[in-house]
Parts: sequence; structure tokens; C-alpha cells
Amino acid sequence: MNIVDAVTSLGGIELRVDDWGIDAIYSGSQKCLSAPINSLFALHAALQILEREGIENSWQRHAANHELLRAELEQVGIEFIVAPDYRLPQLNSVTIPGGVDDANVRSHLLNEFDLEIGAGLGPLAGKIWRIGLMGASSTPDHVSLCVRR
Repeated sequence: MNIVDAVTSLGGIELRVDDWGIDAIYSGSQKCLSAPINSLFALHAALQILEREGIENSWQRHAANHELLRAELEQVGIEFIVAPDYRLPQLNSVTIPGGVDDANVRSHLLNEFDLEIGAGLGPLAGKIWRIGLMGASSTPDHVSLCVRR
């Protein structure tokens, strides 16, 4: 097996992985790629926060906020497109009510409340919203901001 250490060389000299028969290669982002290390520090900090909260507590928080969002949205007639047994509590896909302008609502939420709701993708474009409740944004306050009437 041919393994290449390209920590200081990736992006700085010719390196032809396939032509030279390299099976595995590793590199570092801080050398010729000049990528900042800040993202690694951010990841470390995020993992420390998760450790303090406890993984099971994080799972429960996400589930509880999903249930709060579900109850609030169903009260105003917004339906989920995924059956309950298959839903991810951190990404909630819901139908856009008839007569509602998808882009206008999402733009208003973003500009007025700094709240971003994802659009539907592919064949679901203009038909669904994707509402994320992930990490630090999975809180009752964020749910309330989203469903404010």
C-alpha cells in the first residue's frame, strides 16, 4: 500500500494521486491550503458544550422542542410531510398552506426576525418548508419565534 504524507505539499507541488498509484493520502489544512484552524477550535468548543449537557439530555431537548413545534404548527393547520415514526426532531418538513407565498414568507421571517426557514428542494420546491431545530437553536424560544401568530 502506498501512503503519502502531503501535510506540507497539497496544493503547493504537483501531486498526481491516481497517476502515481497512491492508495491513501493525508494532508493538513493549515499549510499550502491556508485554511484557518478556527473551525477546529469551534468544533472542540461545541463538543465540550455537548459533553456538559450530556448526549441523552441533548437528544431529549431536541425531541421536546420538536414536539412543541409540532403541536403549535398543527394548531394552525400546518401538516408534517413525514409520518411520526420517521421524523427527525432536528429537521421538520411541513406543507406550505394553500395560497401562501413561500418566498415572501421566508424572506419576511429572515428580514424581520433573523429566522431562516429552508425551502423545499427538487420536486418539493414551493410545496414544503424545512424548519431546523438544531444545536443551540433547539430551544422553546426559537420555537415560539417561529410560530408567533
